[in-house]
Formats: sequence, structure tokens, C-alpha cells
Amino acid sequence: MSILDRVGLKPKGGTRPRRPNRKLESSRASARQKLSRRAVLERSGLLLVLVALALAAFPRVQFHRNTAEFGDVWLDEDLVAPFPFPIHLLEEEIQAKRDSIRRTEPPVFSLNQNASEETQAILDTLKTRLEQVFQAYSDWQLSETRGQEEGTIPVDSTAYLRLRSSFPLSISEGQWNALLVSYATHSGVLPTPTRLGEGSPALDDLVFRSVLSLSTGALANNVLSIPRDSVRTTRVVVRNTDPAVRDERSRSMEDLLGIDEAYALAQSTFDRDFKSQRDTVRLAMTIFEHAYRTPLTHDKAATDQRLEEDMRTVSTTRGRIQEGMTIIRQGDVVTEDVFEQLVSLEREQRLRAGDISTYRTWIGKFLLILCAYAVFFLYLYLLRPAVFTNTRSLLLISMLVAGIVITFGVLGQIELLNELAAPVALISIMLTILFDSRVGMFATVTLALIGGLVFGYDFEFTFVTIFAGFVGVFSVRDVKNRSHLVISAGLVLGAYLLMGFAYSMMRADPMAPRVFLDLRSVLVNTVMLLLASPLLYGIERTFGATTDITLLELSDTNRDLLKELSLRAPGTFNHSLQVANLSEAAADMIGANALQARVGALYHDIGKMNKPEYFIENQQPGDNPHDRVKPRMSAIIIGSHVKEGVEIGKQYKLPQVVLDFISTHHGTGLMEYFYRKAQENVDAHDQPVDEAEFRYPGPRPFTTEQAIVMLADSVEAASRSLQKPSPKRLETLIDAIIKARTEDEQLAESSLTFADLNRIKETFLSILSGVYHFRVKYPDQEDEEIDAEKVDFEDDETLSLSSKPGLDVHIPRHKGSQSETQTSKVEGDEPPGSASSNERSSMG
Repeated sequence: MSILDRVGLKPKGGTRPRRPNRKLESSRASARQKLSRRAVLERSGLLLVLVALALAAFPRVQFHRNTAEFGDVWLDEDLVAPFPFPIHLLEEEIQAKRDSIRRTEPPVFSLNQNASEETQAILDTLKTRLEQVFQAYSDWQLSETRGQEEGTIPVDSTAYLRLRSSFPLSISEGQWNALLVSYATHSGVLPTPTRLGEGSPALDDLVFRSVLSLSTGALANNVLSIPRDSVRTTRVVVRNTDPAVRDERSRSMEDLLGIDEAYALAQSTFDRDFKSQRDTVRLAMTIFEHAYRTPLTHDKAATDQRLEEDMRTVSTTRGRIQEGMTIIRQGDVVTEDVFEQLVSLEREQRLRAGDISTYRTWIGKFLLILCAYAVFFLYLYLLRPAVFTNTRSLLLISMLVAGIVITFGVLGQIELLNELAAPVALISIMLTILFDSRVGMFATVTLALIGGLVFGYDFEFTFVTIFAGFVGVFSVRDVKNRSHLVISAGLVLGAYLLMGFAYSMMRADPMAPRVFLDLRSVLVNTVMLLLASPLLYGIERTFGATTDITLLELSDTNRDLLKELSLRAPGTFNHSLQVANLSEAAADMIGANALQARVGALYHDIGKMNKPEYFIENQQPGDNPHDRVKPRMSAIIIGSHVKEGVEIGKQYKLPQVVLDFISTHHGTGLMEYFYRKAQENVDAHDQPVDEAEFRYPGPRPFTTEQAIVMLADSVEAASRSLQKPSPKRLETLIDAIIKARTEDEQLAESSLTFADLNRIKETFLSILSGVYHFRVKYPDQEDEEIDAEKVDFEDDETLSLSSKPGLDVHIPRHKGSQSETQTSKVEGDEPPGSASSNERSSMG
């Protein structure tokens, strides 16, 4: 129940009728006129980028399947072939045939009859290089030995190290040591720690002999140059490129080994020959992998040539339709064969039209997409100029829309999902929360139209998307917290399932495979809807947007900042609660943002926490610190709560929209009590008092909600100073405060009209009357008529606002309005010559 319901202040006759708001229309027109040439170019560029993305999202096919889909019912008239044409296979069938050829086409290998000789030549070269290393090592060792015995200069080891580092194989230090020890043992001239193994061959001889034996023996034939798992067929083609022979044979893979299998056989052979001596086996494998040449080498060029020749033999047509043949009759189901005929007919029509048909198609796409976007952008330009002229807001909307359009293009390339996986409802929900439901609905329609065009003029997608998107919009119009977004995702899922069930009932086979594809896509769509909450959080931080969800979270009085306010300045906290109630009710009455006004009112006085004792609502009777300081110092202290409140709000990371309430809730108003007191203390030789020193820093309220909070703050604080509050006294007080704020031009930058001010007065009076709950007048009790002549805002203790030091609400004395106040009755009598209520309303 709203505050208006609780106090009984509801418009007569139910909902208040909407009147043409000339000022609002004028502000919209002025906002549109403020667009500079650069802004127009920026918005035009955004529109063209969105159009280009939508054009790129169209599938790259030679024809458009803008006819019925497989399984649909043909609703048009009987279709007769206007000319003979071949039945073209669908691209999927052609691709399937090509994939089958790729899987079954055997690879080509060239026979290398000199593989064994090449392997032996490489081994001989390695053997020679190794002997050179051994000789350099021997010279170095012998030179050191002789130098020690005869006193000669030993030969440097540089030659040995250079030959060893340039050896073509990567051999570990342990393997080199084993080779050098074996060489020294069998050389007979080099000193060795042991003479074991002198009768057996050297280690290098054993390794080279084993490698050569394996390469020219078991692996001399039938070994492929690629791994076995790289060959997908059961047979391969072996070509003999010898000019004298030049034959080509098919060989079974059962008779052949892959290079990986050859390496495995070599590993097992060396393990057996060298009894699992790890370093020796690794040395043998290193030499084998470097020297071995396979007898069958993969010929990729010949393989690709054979594959290309077979691809050219794939037929792209199946049968032919003669002129005058009936392709499908009205009411028949579109079968797979009929669908091929429909696509073939459209393709043939485009081929007969020539290249000009392609240009016409792209022009048509461009115009259709442009019209779809124009619906949305014209709506923003004409009815939401505040959004259209805000570059940041328009960029945010464009980015969200572009993301969905890119998703359209991606889904067109994925076979596991269809177009229903596009999370259009996610954008509907986010734009509704960020802006309003109308922006969300227009964006939904725009994206649904573009998606329908991209996915082959799919009316089913368009209709289902609009329905599900609208359900998402309606589900978050009154969102209370972020967990409500999960409920919204469930409702959107229900909308998709309902539409899917309805369309499946219209098909010949309700449980066709397409149903499961649609279901899988819808589930993916729903999962993506759960990203709404983190996306909103990121957008709020990046673009500085403030959603109703954030405002609702801030309105919780258990938040740390408000709890701290209630402990350090309880009077201010209670005052803020009352101002929030007044502001919310008044904003709701005139159609402003009631939630934003309430949150702004809750935080508008948080700056009083630093010096709460200087504000009257937190003071104890008889103790006023302003009596001990000068008026200028009091004005500085009172005015500083605005700046300090903004600083505290930034520390607690309050959004900018709330910080604006803190800085504008006094505008640039005058602290009249201290100003007058300073004037009274001025001597003849002192400089005159500067009025600017006794004004709040501002700025003045520049939104309707900020102006309402300013008025509610003043009225609530002033009403507490009334000793005997009555409806008539409250009405006089409210009129005086609003009049003072108006004459001081504190409301000049807001969009409040005189009609709005009258409704705000009524709301304030109704709520305050309920707060002070006046007693019922007895039948014999006389009416208490209070004449404004007896009410002096400066001298009477009852309504004297300026006599309250520490009360940061003051009504300035205006000489021009003094006579009006002296002559007007509290009961509402208009003074002579003054504007009536209706006249004041018309001024807005």
C-alpha cells in the first residue's frame, strides 16, 4: 500500500486523468534542438554500424529460404513450375557427399627404393664425424700426458670442444662419457681406469651396427612416413616414380607400418640388444631417428589432386521438374523432396535474373533493416529525447543491441543451436530496468524484426521473440531485488515453452527432431538470462547508471550508513524518514520517480553526522552551541553539512543520482537567522555583511525529484517548530515555505509547474495532518480562526522559523509579499489582485 493510500489522499474518481504537459513537450523539443552537428554525426554513425552488423549476420548462401520450412503446411495457393529447372541438392547433402569422399579417398605414397642406401650414407657420415671427435679427444688427452712427463706445452682442448658442439645430434653428457670411455678402452694408447671390455666391440660400433641392421632389415620396406592414425582409410596408393616402371598399386594398411610403429619397434629392439641400458638405448634411438629414411613417403600434392578430381564428380542435382508440373498444393505438408524443389525453384529464378538480382537483394536487406532500426530510434528521438541526447545512454543501448545482432550471426553458423538461443529477452529485461518498459518493448520489437529478417524471414521467430520479450518486460516492471530476475527468467522460459508447444501442434509431426533442437536452444537462452544480474552490476559501474534495484537496496534502513546516522544523529535520522515519506507521496502524486525521491531524502542529511549537536533536531533543551560562536562560524558549520554529506556518500560509494540530492537539498538558499544576527552585530565602522557568505553552496535542484526533497525537507523541519499545529497553521506554513522557495528562485531549474506545486501542497498537508492526528471538534466547540495578521514569522513564537538557531530551514522576509501575508486569511481567501489557484496553475 502506498503512502497515498495510507493517508487517504487518492485522486477523486480513481486514477488521476493525464493532462497535456506543455512544459514536458517543450523540454523534449529543446532537448532535441540541443543536438549539435557532431552529435548528429555520432548517432548516424551508430545507426550505420548497427545496420552493417545486421547485414553481416545474414547467412552467406546463394539463395534465401524465404519459403516454407520442412514440416510446415503450405498455406499459399497451388504452386506450379513456371519453367523447367533441375532439382538442386541442398548444400547439406552436397557437403555430406564431399565429406564422405574425404573420408574414403586413400592417400598417395611415393616408393623410395633408395631408402636403405640413404640411411647407410647418413650413418657413415655420423660415424666419420664421431671419429673426428674421438681423434681430437685423443690428441688432447695424449698432449696433457706428455706435457706432464716431458715439460712440453699441452695441446688446447678447443678443437675437441668445437667438434663436439658441432656434432649434428643432441647427445647428453652421460652418453658422451660412455662413448669416450669405450673409445679409450679400445684405443690401447689412452689411460683408462679399467681394461674391461677390451675384447668386445666398442660402444659406438655396437650402436651403429644395431641401427643399420634394423634400418636395412626389418624396416627396409613397408613403412609409411606418417603415423598410422593419420590414415583414415583401410588402403593406400603406392606410386613407383621410377621412369622405367611408373606403376601405381593399392596396398592394404594391414601390411604396412606407420612411422610411429617403426619407432616403437626400434625401441623394443634396442632394449633387447643393450639389455635396457638407458643411456645406450637413448643414444641408439637418437641416431635411428636422425638417420632412418622411410621407403614410403607421403605425397600430399598427389593426394590433394586425386581428391579434387573426385570432388568434381559429385553431382549437385537430382532429377528435373518440367514446366507446368505442380510442385505443392495448398494445405499439403512440405516434405523433404518438396522443400528441395522449392529451394531449387527460387535458386533458378535468381540465376535467371543475373547479377542485378544480388544487388537488389542487398538493397532490400539494407532498407528493411534500416526501417526496423528507424522504429526504435525515432521513438527515442520523439518520445525519449533525454535518452537520445545522452551519448552515454545511447551508446549503452547500441552496444546491447549490437551484441544480440552479433549473436544472430554466430547462431547462423552453429548446428547444435538455432535462432531461439538468441537472448533477446535479456536485452528486454535490462533496458526495462535501466530505462523503462517502453524502451524495453520497442527494443524487443526491433530485435525481433531484425532476427526474423536474418533467419530467412522467419515469422515464427519474430512472433515468439516479441511474446517472450514482452513477458520479460512485464516481469521486471516492479522488480524489488536482484533475486527477482531469476523469477523473470522462469517466466520467459514458460513463454517460450508455450509458444513452442503451440507451433508444434500445428506441424504434421509434433515430436519432430526440430522440437528437441528448439528445446535445447530455449534452455541455453534461459541460462543466458541469468546473466542479467552481473551484467547490470557491470553496467552500473561502467556507465554510472542507477537502476530501481539499486535504489531499493539503498532504501533499506539497515544499511551501514543509515544505521550509523541513526546512532550518531538520531534526530536527523528520524527527520530523514519523515522527509522520505513526504517526498515519496508528493512524487507519486505528480507522476515523478517516487523511489528516487525517497532514497534521496533518506541520505540528504548524512553530512550532519560529523557535528550533530549543531542541528536543532539533535540538541538537548537549553543547550545550543550556536550561542557560543559567531554567526559567520555558525553559518559555516551549518552549510558544511552539504559538502561533508557528499564526501561521506562518495566514501560509501553512493551513486551520483543520490549524491545530487545531498548537494541540492538546500540549493543556494539563505541562512537568514545567522545573516540577520550578523547584521545586528555590525558596528558603524565595520564592513557590511556579505549575503553570499550566508548562503548554501548549492547547486539548486535541477530535477523534479530534487525539488520535491527540498520542499519536503523545509516543510518537515519547519512543522516541528509549531507549538500548536493545526491544519490551518500547517497550510499557512506550507504556503509560506513554497512561496519563499519560489521567490528565491530555488525551483527555477526544475520542471515543476504551479499545478504540481498545488498537488504537492495538498500531499504535504494531508500527511502532516495525519502525523499530528488532530482531535475531533465537539459540536459546541467554536472554530478556531487564525488570521494571518496574527501570524508573524519573525516575532510569534508559534511559527517563528528564523528564531531557531540550528534549524537549517529559513523563510526569508520579502517586502513585496508582506502585505499579502498580512491581508490573506488562513482559510484560503485570495488577497485582492493576487492570482487565483487556477491562474497559478495555468502559468506552468
